[in-house]
Amino acid sequence: MEKSERNKEIQIDLMPVLKAIWSKLWLIVLIGALFAGMAFAATKLFIKPTYRCGFTAYVNNQHNSESLSNQDINAGKQLVDTYVTVIRSNKILTAAAESVGLDIPVGTLKSTVTASVQSETEVIAVYVEHRDPQTAYILANAIANTAPTYMSEIVVGSSMKIIDYPMYSDKRYKPNYIKYSLLGFLLGAVLVIIKVIVSTLTDDKVKSVQDIEDRFSLPILGVIPDVLESTDEKGKGYYAYEYSERSSSKDKDGKQGEK
Repeated sequence: MEKSERNKEIQIDLMPVLKAIWSKLWLIVLIGALFAGMAFAATKLFIKPTYRCGFTAYVNNQHNSESLSNQDINAGKQLVDTYVTVIRSNKILTAAAESVGLDIPVGTLKSTVTASVQSETEVIAVYVEHRDPQTAYILANAIANTAPTYMSEIVVGSSMKIIDYPMYSDKRYKPNYIKYSLLGFLLGAVLVIIKVIVSTLTDDKVKSVQDIEDRFSLPILGVIPDVLESTDEKGKGYYAYEYSERSSSKDKDGKQGEK
């Protein structure tokens, strides 16, 4: 019984909030669109585009044999995590940048190059992100050409073979304008919804007879009319009636006086 009464009270309390949100739907959409436009403009002006270029490589624990055993395959799966770490080492990144004449600090190279394992396989993917698509392409190729030699020296008894070499692309990778615009829209809409909810919950004014019945669950015995309201379009109403009675009586008295 108590749970059903609580659920009933919650439903009754939520109805005014939902109605208020629905009545302000136009404002929610308008403010959301405004925030979306602001987010798009800010992203366009203040966030520079980034381009990405990468390659994939196969890692195994067999170096000078044409056949692979199950032991080699299992060892290769364990090695990929090591390769992901080693390929971003200072030695390999510096050697790759120097091989193509790029003067990029090691710290910048580390923040530019990412590597990851592809779905629990012996395949790793290496990507270079840069604001210049040509630089990203050149550096990715340099790492692809340099890494296998250094890898076999660092991780003894293993090999690394390039599957797909980098391909040049001038397609923007970051930022995603649609994503930022949607986030801006959601931010604006949520702010308006919060404002509507707070205003509705803190509003304790009684606006109609229905409000009294909903809040106190009491029957209404009668309603006192508001006699202070202004007259309607037809000129009817309490004050209008009284004024017309007085004016008509004055007219009669005036006419009688003239006679």
